[in-house]
Amino acid sequence: MNLRNFDLNLLVIVDVVLAELSITRAAQRLNLTQPAVSQAMARARDVFDDELIVREGSSMRLTPLARRLAPELRDFCAAAERLLSPPTFDPSSAEMNFSVLANDLTELLIIPQLVAAVDRTAPGCRLVVRTPQPHLMDETIDLAIIGAPVPKGPFLSRDLYEEHFVVIARPGHPAMREGISAEDYAGMQHALVSPTGQGVTGPVDGTLKQLGLTRRIGLSVTRFTTLPSIVSSTDLIAAIPSRFAERPEVHSLCNVWPLPFESPRFTMKLVWHRSHDTDPAHVWLRGLL
Repeated sequence: MNLRNFDLNLLVIVDVVLAELSITRAAQRLNLTQPAVSQAMARARDVFDDELIVREGSSMRLTPLARRLAPELRDFCAAAERLLSPPTFDPSSAEMNFSVLANDLTELLIIPQLVAAVDRTAPGCRLVVRTPQPHLMDETIDLAIIGAPVPKGPFLSRDLYEEHFVVIARPGHPAMREGISAEDYAGMQHALVSPTGQGVTGPVDGTLKQLGLTRRIGLSVTRFTTLPSIVSSTDLIAAIPSRFAERPEVHSLCNVWPLPFESPRFTMKLVWHRSHDTDPAHVWLRGLL
């Protein structure tokens, strides 16, 4: 038999009739008329070449074939209902991994709270944090937390918060003082962060270029979290995100200053592959963030 030419609704009706052993009760349960159920059973008898249900005195009995069919029909209809039901996610009983792309600052500023929330509401789940790399952005990654533009492709995003830069320098730095000019700032030795280890410019350089200035880069590192220790023992200065500058491990080592010009601003974003957008587990995780 060609399944594509078969009315699968017929199996649903047969399943209920075999369970109820009554055309009348089956019609009520299916919200159909009794003649409609009777006609469906007539078609089913032709399909299976069997009576399926026969009268015996005042009651109805299943034929041997119907007795064999009944549990298979019940399983088939239950599986079809599960297939057509909206997917659900119960964090309290779920056991799964979530892959998150995050740089060292996000690991420091956001991931601890996320871990606590996951542990509290979904103890069987765990986070796997990976360093952001362009080639890693695909459907195998659940979420990326980035301050860069959203990559091209089938990605969706949501803004998390806006950020700006401040300057850190060691206490007693000979050139750092109130009221320094943009020219003074540009003339100092700078450290910057290039996550790929290949860049020697950043957002601050774009703003300086608009002012006709170029700063001197004395050091490029791949992680923000190493900068306070480096800056505190050298005459290098560094522009870092303001939320990082508020951390005790930064201001215990360095003095924090505003930039002597308007800081470039950027938005931290939550990014995910479009294929995850309506997945209940993914929606739950985005809600935590």
